[in-house]
Amino acid sequence: MAFHSPFTTTIALSFLLFLSLFFTSSHSALTCASFKLPANRTYANCTALPTLGAILHYSYNATNRTFAVAFAAEPPKSSGWVAWGLNLAGGGMIGTEAFIALPTTAGGRTLHRYNLTSYKGMEEVKPFAFESWDLATDEAGGVVSIYAVVAIPEKAGNATHVWQVGPTKDGKPMIHDSKPDNLQAKGALPEELVPAASGSGNSSGRGNATAPTAAGGNKSGVSERFGVGFYFGLVVALVIGVVAL
Repeated sequence: MAFHSPFTTTIALSFLLFLSLFFTSSHSALTCASFKLPANRTYANCTALPTLGAILHYSYNATNRTFAVAFAAEPPKSSGWVAWGLNLAGGGMIGTEAFIALPTTAGGRTLHRYNLTSYKGMEEVKPFAFESWDLATDEAGGVVSIYAVVAIPEKAGNATHVWQVGPTKDGKPMIHDSKPDNLQAKGALPEELVPAASGSGNSSGRGNATAPTAAGGNKSGVSERFGVGFYFGLVVALVIGVVAL
């Protein structure tokens, strides 16, 4: 008969709790297939971003280097904020020029421009270093979306995009959590958006969004399925091993 000490039982329960939290987080993540865009908005591509359960629909016009985006994420609370922006110098939050969707007292959302100058500092501004237009935001089912068209400067070959969610106080954005999901909410732009960095010059016209496809084309679906299966198998194996001690 196996002997279960309080120590091994505690470890087993901890792993089960981790498993529950993992699948709770995964279940709440948005997907390109499940998220419904407004009828008047279509994009050529959609990808599930690696953190915060966010997704990004986008189209790129290589002729004028414009990037049309629809970013969607769920704020930590209904009164929280959601942001998406560009860091033209590359890197993370500091130096990012971000569109931040803030709640209004009437219950809707308004879009604001902020320069993120430090980990504790942000400044609301009118213009950005890059051009932007067709700005909008909405909220449905607890999910906040940001719509924008931005022009990627030719010299911004190292540009990255940054996304984030956080709380508000008195209608102003407050500091977000420092959890791994928050700290890793950044990434390189899709390759076709930065031809100067790859040296391809986009001569093939790849990414020129002239024929939008269905919005459900989640290019990262295979890796998401692998991730869930891998962690499920790993955690179950560890729990079985501990209980058998």
